[in-house]
Amino acid sequence: MASGVSLLLLIQGVGGIINRLADGGPSWFLVNYIEALQGYEILASVALLILGAIIGAGSLKIKGKDD
Repeated sequence: MASGVSLLLLIQGVGGIINRLADGGPSWFLVNYIEALQGYEILASVALLILGAIIGAGSLKIKGKDD
């Protein structure tokens, strides 16, 4: 489950960054719909990307311990 959450966060982060850099049209990226993050979309997307990477790395590390 952690790897799925990680993938979702990575997609939201990368997609949100690309969306903002491409003039931010309507999209399905979560950051665009959170009113408190308006004006900080790129920063929030980078945070999602980093969080996804941390969760993914932790998931892989836990998977490695099981073997």
